[in-house]
Amino acid sequence: MTDLIWLGLAFLGALALSVDIALAMLFATTFILVTGGLVPLHLIAEKAVTQVKLFPLLAIPGFILMGELMNLVGLTRALGELARLIVGRWRSGMGATSIVACMFFGGMTGSGLAETVAIGTLMIPLLTRHGYPKPFSAAMIAAGGSLGPIIPPSIPMVIYASIAPTVSVSALFIGGIVPGLLIGMSFLLVVVLRARSFPVIEDVEEDPQSALRTVLAALPALAAPAIVLYSVFGGVATVTEASVLAAAFVTIYGFVTGRLKFDALGRAAMDTATSTGTFGFIIAAAGPFSFFLALFDAPGLVSGVLTDFSGGNTVLLMLVLAVILIALGCMVEATSLVIILAPILAATATAAGIDQLHMALVSICALMLGLFTPPVGTNLFAITSIAGEPIERIARETIPFVIAAALVVALMAVFPSIVLILPKLLGH
Repeated sequence: MTDLIWLGLAFLGALALSVDIALAMLFATTFILVTGGLVPLHLIAEKAVTQVKLFPLLAIPGFILMGELMNLVGLTRALGELARLIVGRWRSGMGATSIVACMFFGGMTGSGLAETVAIGTLMIPLLTRHGYPKPFSAAMIAAGGSLGPIIPPSIPMVIYASIAPTVSVSALFIGGIVPGLLIGMSFLLVVVLRARSFPVIEDVEEDPQSALRTVLAALPALAAPAIVLYSVFGGVATVTEASVLAAAFVTIYGFVTGRLKFDALGRAAMDTATSTGTFGFIIAAAGPFSFFLALFDAPGLVSGVLTDFSGGNTVLLMLVLAVILIALGCMVEATSLVIILAPILAATATAAGIDQLHMALVSICALMLGLFTPPVGTNLFAITSIAGEPIERIARETIPFVIAAALVVALMAVFPSIVLILPKLLGH
């Protein structure tokens, strides 16, 4: 117990000094190794390598590359045009278009940051011209970007299933569809209500021929996630193979249409390698840290405390856990938390008799709220640089979106059928 406290204090102390999350985990594990002498020092490298050798993690570069290539060949813009065709006639049509575009793009890369940058670069100038204040537009897209890791395919889901193999990636993907749609719809409601106070300029209605061209242009963009979902759900390929198939499809489409050149493909590959390296470093650093958490029985201690606190009431336990995870997601980078907490959450589900898939999906959705909340929201910082607005003004505008998403997470915690209905129907 004492060693666990020292591990936690070292980790929190490093975070308090604004040390990067990966370096904070490495510092804490090194501190315990040096001061405690419990295991050999080379354990850090050994556990780090073991952590990144998990085969499902190879899907991460595939999904990132797919998103990079879709931006290059214009498929992201095609999705935006399709979203505008669907909801652009609303009174708050352009704002609704942004959220629907985020929901579409959420089925592409599985990364909240990539989605925020892609949609933000495309939509913020359009939103400004249609009368939306920049701080609200930025907050809306930062919130919409959180749908990327929820609507499948999802990088955090791949990581969770790799670290805590009590659930499969395919089950998480299927289960994430309904929560992602519900959170997206809650964001749409916020946009419709808030847009009433803005001098919004109505969008021009398209003629049937133009609408048909928009749909046809978006079909290749929709085909990419369809390849992933069909391959994984149909048992045709693993999630890693499916990500490569989808990236290959976009590559071929780009070359056939002349929108992709070899030098651009090389740049996309380099950007993918950089992003993958960032994920890889965090995952590797979490290896030895998670080992010590398991060695000091952190999963057992946490699950015991939560179970005792709830008195066997699983609904209360899930609600309390959701509140804790939302708070943690606001303070620590979400992907790192998924890696650290996955074993603890799985152990808690086992001890309390909660469905593992229910626990995983509620936890991932709760943590993703931290993507667009201060002080560490990656989406928030990314959209600030794109919009050119002070982060304080954008952060204030995110409050209604946080409340809306938190209410959906609470409903998921109370009613497991929300996340379990599709997996059960499809036999997962």
